[in-house]
Amino acid sequence: MRVLLTWGSKRGGTEGIARILGDELQQRGFEVALLPPRLASRAEKFDAAIVGGALYANRWHAAARRFVRRQQEHLRRVPVWLFSSGPLDDSADREPLPPTRQVQVLMAMVGAQGHATFGGRLAADARGFPASAMARKHAGDWRNQERIRAWAGQIAQALPATRPGAAEIPPGGSMPRLVLHAFAGWAACAALMGGLLAVGSPTLAQVVHALAAPILFAAVARRYFRAPGAREPLPTAFAFAAVVLVLDFAIVALLIQRSPAMFKSIVGTWLPLALIFLVTWATGEVISMMPGPKMREA
Repeated sequence: MRVLLTWGSKRGGTEGIARILGDELQQRGFEVALLPPRLASRAEKFDAAIVGGALYANRWHAAARRFVRRQQEHLRRVPVWLFSSGPLDDSADREPLPPTRQVQVLMAMVGAQGHATFGGRLAADARGFPASAMARKHAGDWRNQERIRAWAGQIAQALPATRPGAAEIPPGGSMPRLVLHAFAGWAACAALMGGLLAVGSPTLAQVVHALAAPILFAAVARRYFRAPGAREPLPTAFAFAAVVLVLDFAIVALLIQRSPAMFKSIVGTWLPLALIFLVTWATGEVISMMPGPKMREA
């Protein structure tokens, strides 16, 4: 059997775990293709896959996330296991640590057989923020090779009889849901602007609207990102801003004002749009850092 093994690793620690797993599987008679995500995406004719990602503030490495999302159709046809690395202590050895919220969604998307969290590694001379600050107290190598090899052994024993798991497409990432949330935020902002214009001057209405729009969209974004499978924060922020811009042009400018003059106003149009983009992005990033509910480790 041919096993595809790939990883998302920033400082090499997760790649090291992948190579230990690959070595153990090879010793047990499996053909292992150890490939970084950019090459693994071109791999064909594999019978199982193991994907690992480094954890940063409860977020899986972007390369690992993108690989699973983009290759989900292929991954659903074979047994898949995921692993994470990151804790800079022995907590991963003391008790099973559940996959984070992001990883749980990815597991569901491909019908993953199981998941394991292993300790991470951080060099004492690590550079960049926040790695350098963390290295002062948490530098070290917390990767337990014995446990890593034991997990590979469990996979090796299960593989011959394991079939692809049942995949579940989380509804949170659907395009209609994204557009509906963006429309709801736009409608709330439009209603607010209409009310402000009815009772005050256009200048005051624009200022208040510019301040209130990001608050309204923060609430909308929070509701959107809380659902399992919601899209990545940055693309969602672009999508929300695009929907608002299209609705402003089609409904406000063309149908109501019958003039595109509103797009000459920075405070009235472009500042709220920029703040909507930023607050959506920030809200998504914060929610993606939240740990998932407790799960038993497979």
